[in-house]
Formats: sequence, structure tokens, C-alpha cells
Amino acid sequence: MASRAFFDPMTLLRAAPVISSTAALCYSFDQYNFLTNFLRPIHGDYFNESVPSYFASFFPAGLPQILLFYGISIGTGMANVSSQPNDAWRWYAAGTALAVGHFAFVPKIMWAVSALFEEFEDPKGQGNRKLKRWLDIHAVRSFVVDLPAWVCFSVAALASLQTV
Repeated sequence: MASRAFFDPMTLLRAAPVISSTAALCYSFDQYNFLTNFLRPIHGDYFNESVPSYFASFFPAGLPQILLFYGISIGTGMANVSSQPNDAWRWYAAGTALAVGHFAFVPKIMWAVSALFEEFEDPKGQGNRKLKRWLDIHAVRSFVVDLPAWVCFSVAALASLQTV
């Protein structure tokens, strides 16, 4: 049996939602920062036709990462709630609910994604407008559920790790 002085699985369990939600939040901010470059006024309408083809390869490639990050956040958040680490379980519950809330935006996001994919199949030169729509929804989701989930998981980990 491994020494708890060297490796404590409970510490990993308490910290896992913070780590995974940090990764998800960083990925979200990176997406926004990178994709808004296509919309800068200096480029005008230059990327209108190329944005949909870029997004058609970009979005599916990032989906497994998002599912992994949120799967870990939700799974370890629920595990922390069920193990009831002092009063921190409420913070883990709130963080878990907010992480699940990320997926409540799927119907709205999928309309924007679908519009970009349709633009890829039948270009009309409206890629920038459709990307802007996706980015607006993405930003709202990031600030309404993703950032608060990270805050909740961080507070929970700090509160529960003090007692480990």
C-alpha cells in the first residue's frame, strides 16, 4: 500500500475538479482569443469564405477535449459531493451543477455550429457573421457557467484541502 505521505488519493480527488475546470476554462478563453482574430476590422470580409471550412475542422477536433474536461469535472465533483468533505460539499455541488450547466447551452450553440457547417457546404460569404454569433454564445456560456464553476471548485478544494 502506498504511503499517504507520498500520495494521497483524497487530495487528488479534492483537487481534480479544479484542475479539469481550469483546463476547460483556459481552452474556452483560448478559443475565444484565437477565433476573434478572424473578426478584426483590419481583415474586413477577407475570411468570410474560409472561416466555415476552418471551423468545420476546428470544432470536431476540440470536442473530445471538452467532453474529457467536463466529464472529469462533473464526475469528480459528484464524487466529492458524495464523500461530503466538511462543508465544502456544497461548493462541490454548486461547481458540479454549473459544469453540467455548460451543456445546457448545447441547443443554442448547435444552431450556430450548424449554420457555420452549412456555410461550409454552400458558401454565401457570411462566415464572419456566423462565427460572431457562435463566439457571442460561447462568451456568455464561459462567463455564466464555466467561470463560476471554476470559482466554486476552487473554493471547495481550498476548504476541503485544509482538513486533509
